[in-house]
Amino acid sequence: MWIGLTLLLPVVAILITALPVRAAVAGTAAALLAALNVAVAATIAVQLAGHSPVTLVPGWLAIDSFGGIVLLLETFGALTALLFSVGYLKSPHISDRRLKRYLLWLHLFLLALYAIPLLNELALVWLALTLTTLFSVFLVSFERTPAALEAGWKYALLTTLGAALALLGILLLYWALTKAGGSDFTWHGLTRAAGEMPGSIVSLAFLLMLVGFGTKAALIPFHAWLPDAYSQAPFPVCAMLSILESVAIPYVILRLVGTIGAAHGSHAPQWLLVFGLVSAGGAALLILQTREYKRLFAYSTIENTGIILTAGAMASNHLKQAALWQMIAHGFTKPVIFLAAGIMFVLVGKLRISEVRGVLSASWVVGSVVMLAGLALAGAPPFAIFLSELAILKSGMVGSQAWVVMLLAAFMIVSFCAITYHLFRMVLGKAPEDSARDRSVIAIACWWALVVALVPVVVLGWWMPPFLHHLITGGAAALGGTSP
Repeated sequence: MWIGLTLLLPVVAILITALPVRAAVAGTAAALLAALNVAVAATIAVQLAGHSPVTLVPGWLAIDSFGGIVLLLETFGALTALLFSVGYLKSPHISDRRLKRYLLWLHLFLLALYAIPLLNELALVWLALTLTTLFSVFLVSFERTPAALEAGWKYALLTTLGAALALLGILLLYWALTKAGGSDFTWHGLTRAAGEMPGSIVSLAFLLMLVGFGTKAALIPFHAWLPDAYSQAPFPVCAMLSILESVAIPYVILRLVGTIGAAHGSHAPQWLLVFGLVSAGGAALLILQTREYKRLFAYSTIENTGIILTAGAMASNHLKQAALWQMIAHGFTKPVIFLAAGIMFVLVGKLRISEVRGVLSASWVVGSVVMLAGLALAGAPPFAIFLSELAILKSGMVGSQAWVVMLLAAFMIVSFCAITYHLFRMVLGKAPEDSARDRSVIAIACWWALVVALVPVVVLGWWMPPFLHHLITGGAAALGGTSP
């Protein structure tokens, strides 16, 4: 029942948005429904922590511990994004009708996003991911400027090509399943048949799916669309895109490795390790030379996705647990930095790092929040990303692939230094004359969204709820981890 409610609530929000009511009413209702969905996802997570997977429709709709982590991150991110949207888009330059259209596309995007961890059939998971692209294109190009429209088309074109490659990989994987005498194309069906499937076909299928889904996740070298999309999309949309790219898509990719990695002769873990390392290292270098803070956060998303995939590709059960911990930490932290940056943009009206100075002196509240969120994203103690990255390094150094972890450590250090350098440039110093607006122009809803988003970031740096620890343990088991 709870699973069905998770998908029903966005449908209710869509229906309310379609009614002849004002956008403010539709937005408020959407935020309330999103809060209810967080409660539903938390209830499902607690159930999963102590019991077996929850099933609604056998073979179609079910969720396990790994999916429970993803659903919780998705619903919480949606709550903060919707709350922030209510205040951020309240402008005389945006008509009521246009704002309702924004809410409609966002609800459709969320409906497809929530379906990803609930669907058991791989082909349907691909369909849900493709629908997230279709709906989010309109959100990326919401501003209707030439740059926004170009970013939207670039995003649509590249990710659609990736979806086509992923579909080809899915068809090849189904062929491998039939050659093994199987017909059940669910996650469990693929796991049962993996040992009998031809390794060469499985490796090629996984490589095509990795490139296809990796294009959607903006893994390097398929990342060209992401900086442009982030630079043009509204800040709450960027927050939700980061959840898609660093939580939902890694969920699919890691689940694939855990499902078909046992095929004889399959090189799926090795391919994933290579792509993860390249993405983590390449993004760390790109962070050094970026000139806009929205692009900075885009590259940070790529880097964290690379870290998650690299750790998840290795056989150690402890590393897989650390990868899921990294997913949780980043999934809660990234919306915070986008919401804080959105408030900073309202205050200063500039996106280029070189043009933003003295935010702390212009508004100690905004400057403090941006500093706090930026340090959490960079991986400074005592925040959750610091603990998850430390867990990855600690778990990896006791295995046979210590060189991989040493590379990750170098990338983490580069990223930390680059993010903090750019952050201090913007926050510290003296603000230029008349460079900042009155803080009162920032809507109350934006502040509420930021406060809500900050709670798990602060709490998880000091204490992990027991149910979350059980979810991580169960999720790592679902990925086929072995003892170190």
